Amino acid sequence: RRVLFRSMSVDPKVGWPTFQHAPLVARSAPLGTVARPLPLIVDSDPGLDDALAIAAAVARPELNLLAVTSVGGNADVHHCTENALRLLQLYGASDVPVAEGAVGPLSGPLERATEVHGEGGLGKTVLPPAQRRPDPEGAVALMARLIAASPEPVAVAPIGPLTNIALLIRSYPHLASKISHLCLMGGSVGEGNSSASAEFNIFADPVAAEIVFLSGISITMIGLDVTHHAWVDRSILPRLAALPGRSAKVAAELLTYSFERSAGWGQGERMAIHDLVAVLHLAIPDLVGVARYYIEVDATSGPARGRTIGDAWKHRLVRDGRVPNADVGLTIDRERFADLLVDTYAKLP
Repeated sequence: RRVLFRSMSVDPKVGWPTFQHAPLVARSAPLGTVARPLPLIVDSDPGLDDALAIAAAVARPELNLLAVTSVGGNADVHHCTENALRLLQLYGASDVPVAEGAVGPLSGPLERATEVHGEGGLGKTVLPPAQRRPDPEGAVALMARLIAASPEPVAVAPIGPLTNIALLIRSYPHLASKISHLCLMGGSVGEGNSSASAEFNIFADPVAAEIVFLSGISITMIGLDVTHHAWVDRSILPRLAALPGRSAKVAAELLTYSFERSAGWGQGERMAIHDLVAVLHLAIPDLVGVARYYIEVDATSGPARGRTIGDAWKHRLVRDGRVPNADVGLTIDRERFADLLVDTYAKLP
């Protein structure tokens, strides 16, 4: 043990790192610009932080939001679908199609995060009923149609369980080349949150996640390693209150619910806005620092079910014939992140 400490330069007073660190590299995710907005589909389970992520997908001029599809996760899928419709209506984007997707995972038990997001997904916030119904063709068919029809490859931001994305890959394999990138919120190369090993979105359907990471499609994994640093506290509330739009008032309600919940759990009054990071990464070139990893998903039924195992050690990857298959978010400019949240809601009605 003493030899290992010396050779790896680990300070025994600090202890071992919680995950295998890898050097930051240039991003592989495409980047939208104002001159050429990035075609984007958001696959979501709204969701407190999903609501803020969808706001950015609507407001950021670098993104061209083609659709929002729903999946069961933070709440029942029917609540998630209605939440997506109501949020887009609030944000002045009722022309963006919405379609309902998978109720539950490809395999295994149904998982919900209602203890975090409330039974309906949006805490105690009640939005006016949507004035339209979801697209009847369903999430996977809608995604396939939009991707096939797009003159340029489409990015997808899956910010819920990956069930719909796995079904898209399995059902329409010929469209893989027309998906420019999957910038997903999920996973962790460190610790989990649904269990000691697994982050919720992967834990909710690890079989689907395994399909996605083995697909060969370009992926960025925005996991807990970076999103736990993407937090805001009550100092954000007066900044939102100063904005004129109703959307900003709703954002403040959602955040207040989260602050009170976190305080009740003894975690302090702050909220990590996980899903927003995945959307902003496609619009902001230098917000998130990424490293390359080979990500393997534990889809077994054991205590590590849902874990995303990240390997970045070159010698072992070469030995095992593996090539890194994902960018993994590791760093973020937190103060700038908070500014971008306020700027998002300054652009909305």
